[in-house]
Amino acid sequence: MPKPERVLKTRERTGGYAPGQARIIQILDMALEILIESGYRAVTLREIARRCNVRSGAVSYYYKSKDALMQDLLYRVLDVYEDMFNQIVEDESQSYEERFCAIIALILDDITTKHTTRLFPELWALANHDPFVDRLVDNMYQRARDSLNQVIGRLNPSLPEAERETVALFVSASLEGTTMFAGFEKPWTVRMPWVIAIASKALLDMVKTITVEDIHRGGTLSRPLPRRPGIG
Repeated sequence: MPKPERVLKTRERTGGYAPGQARIIQILDMALEILIESGYRAVTLREIARRCNVRSGAVSYYYKSKDALMQDLLYRVLDVYEDMFNQIVEDESQSYEERFCAIIALILDDITTKHTTRLFPELWALANHDPFVDRLVDNMYQRARDSLNQVIGRLNPSLPEAERETVALFVSASLEGTTMFAGFEKPWTVRMPWVIAIASKALLDMVKTITVEDIHRGGTLSRPLPRRPGIG
């Protein structure tokens, strides 16, 4: 049986926007559907209006540009993940080892869904050519790694901030990289439970035992990592 897709939510709006919540949800749901089924270039305000069976002005009233719509859409998607990550991180009934493995299982299990397999590789490819999407995706992943950073800090408190951030980046990249091999309808999807078990053991062991000296064997950095400005 196909795995059901998660229901995504819209960021809360207040004031004059509140009465338009239903329309905003309709617009963003349709934009996500087009993005997943047809790719980024197919997402236009005109096409969204056509599929929603409304006039173009009904879409442009809320979103003056495609960039504004995409920003809201991706933040909307990320809000769902942040809620799930936060629930895991704040679950005091589990040890930090269990919380770390739960985050790994959540990410890898989610990779097997259609919307994740279709959406994120589309954004990765586009980020190579579109500076706005590049900044948006980078900002999105920085926020998504916050939960990993928190847990890694508990599992290995001797790691300074920069080293801990780099370890979190490595963990995130290692997990996201399985998308092309074990994502939705990919050849290795059926072995995802094994991949989860392998990743949980290997990455947990690494996070708990890696030292600053291990990391610095790669050489001394000549300059700090530049911080990109946020979007919006």
